[in-house]
Amino acid sequence: MSKIKLKDNKIKTNCTNCFKSNHIVFNFAYISYCENFEKEDKKTLIDRMFEVSSVTYLELRRWDKYKGFEEERIEIRKEIPKRFINEIESFDGKYSILRLYKNNVPTPGRIIGKIVNKVFYVFYIDAKGVLYNHGS
Repeated sequence: MSKIKLKDNKIKTNCTNCFKSNHIVFNFAYISYCENFEKEDKKTLIDRMFEVSSVTYLELRRWDKYKGFEEERIEIRKEIPKRFINEIESFDGKYSILRLYKNNVPTPGRIIGKIVNKVFYVFYIDAKGVLYNHGS
């Protein structure tokens, strides 16, 4: 009787430290600003994280900036955490921004960080919208 050889169906990749999920993940290791963050803001943050984590990354990227993320070069009144630049990658100047309150009501609060390989590294939780000029 002959033996049947089974093929090795493992996925081979050159990436040794990549996150392999279809959804975004939040990382708070580099947070450096979180002032005026009240109880209601905390509840809203959890709700927003749940909302954006419940859809695939591909679907999330299709959402407009009022509901999902926007990538922007902005002038922030705080420095980007140096540990992030040293440990993750060189910062290209564009921030990933998620509105804390979708319609800016009651505040123009933002969660500001950088998305790298489907991980949203949170740098600032700006519950009152004071870290940068939001325009008109």
